[in-house]
Amino acid sequence: MNVHASSIDVRSVTKIFGSQRALSDVSVTFHGGEVHALAGLNGSGKSTLVKLLAGVYSLDAGEIAIDGETVPDLNPVSAGEFGLQFLHQDPVVFSNLTVADNVSIGSRYRSSSPARVHRRQEQDVARDVFERLGVAHLDPVTPMADLSPAERTMVAIARAVQDLWNDRGVRLLVLDEPTASLPEHEVTLVTDMVRRVAAEGVAVLFITHDLDMVLELADRVTVLRDGELVQTSPTSDMTKESLASSMVGGAETSVVRDVTRIPRAEQPVSFTADAISGGSVAGVSLAVRRGEIVGIAGLLGSGRSTLLRLLYGAQSRRSGVVELDGGVLKQASPRHARKAGIGFVPEDRRRHGALPAMTMADNVTIASMGGFASPLWIRRSRERQSAADTMEQFDVRPRDPDKSFRLFSGGNQQKAIIGRWARISPKVLLLDEPTQGVDVHARVQIHDAIRRLAGGGMSVLVVSSDFGELLGLCDRVLVMRRGRIRGQVDPSVTPEEQLLHMAASDDA
Repeated sequence: MNVHASSIDVRSVTKIFGSQRALSDVSVTFHGGEVHALAGLNGSGKSTLVKLLAGVYSLDAGEIAIDGETVPDLNPVSAGEFGLQFLHQDPVVFSNLTVADNVSIGSRYRSSSPARVHRRQEQDVARDVFERLGVAHLDPVTPMADLSPAERTMVAIARAVQDLWNDRGVRLLVLDEPTASLPEHEVTLVTDMVRRVAAEGVAVLFITHDLDMVLELADRVTVLRDGELVQTSPTSDMTKESLASSMVGGAETSVVRDVTRIPRAEQPVSFTADAISGGSVAGVSLAVRRGEIVGIAGLLGSGRSTLLRLLYGAQSRRSGVVELDGGVLKQASPRHARKAGIGFVPEDRRRHGALPAMTMADNVTIASMGGFASPLWIRRSRERQSAADTMEQFDVRPRDPDKSFRLFSGGNQQKAIIGRWARISPKVLLLDEPTQGVDVHARVQIHDAIRRLAGGGMSVLVVSSDFGELLGLCDRVLVMRRGRIRGQVDPSVTPEEQLLHMAASDDA
């Protein structure tokens, strides 16, 4: 195979889910030997395009061609056979196995026999791949658990492209946010390796929200917005400002928002966090006034969700001081946070914020059982009526407290979870992606509910990957990057592309 002549053509591709066009007539070519960045906000169609290339989704219109030949019925198996390899943000590695084993798994131990694993041969294969990719310092006999996050990513890349030097070959390597969760000092290790892969003639499709990385690493960039192709351009022709504008819609969003806001400056500070660290978060301090809605903007890997988990005590090893109405929270745990008056709606409501197999009444009332329960029994009729009242207040439909929670739409589930916390009137409510996966009508209702709660004196911290949502909902927005707060903006005078530029660039 002559990998240097390889090209992957996406021709007028369309993908429809129900009434929604996730991709509409998108065409782009990925050339062997170049790094091609794919940029766009959440919901732009990036993931859909990748899943079409991987054969996870089928095409509704258009075609995919490899080296000029149309590929019919692409599926996950045939994608691998055609030399299309994919690596996600958190690559699958096996920490209990050696580095060599993690590489060999990708080839199904091709250098061994069905009877036994030939350890020395497998180690030699891994060592040869590492040398070719310029990462010869990786030792095949080292346990994966002993490697740094960047080194684990490098092993996963080596596993994906190990067929480059045999008769199978590799045409395309798709990397989806491979550096988003890495410490800043380790990012260069991975990007240097990506350049070496491209130098071997592989087409590299690199997905990232980091504008600096797009312009530094990629030869060309394709921008998607709302499922449509905005442009494909050489990165040498772009600036961070023009790229950010292309992603969010340029002049259409560069307007001052006419949002009526209730002045909060005269309200006392209710919630403070000083030098909070843990996980990817390093030394974050903030203060929220009573009745204030404060947004936290940041890209994937910025530490935005980790910060909320640390403040709630849902992530271990928190350092720093959290105070609520002047009192210090001495223990970092969800139980103590709830008792002090902090509520938390997590990003993944189904896994971490709900009891899907139980009824809506159970989910609404689980944090406020004192009015109708004792250690011996629960007064079910009173519980049902209380849940129904909350469902009415937050417009959760259908009004059936006995219906299984999992059978409600995403928007109604989210309204119910917010209603659950409203029942116990926390002093502070932490919201992680409160409108993710909900329809437009539910989104408006959730925003109205948040404003009502803040109007009653509740302090609210909101994390959202939708920067337009933060600018329209919040009194002010803090910007996180690489685990730290790097600035603050006034939503009434800040265009969306400026906020994106701050979150995605080191020198904004």
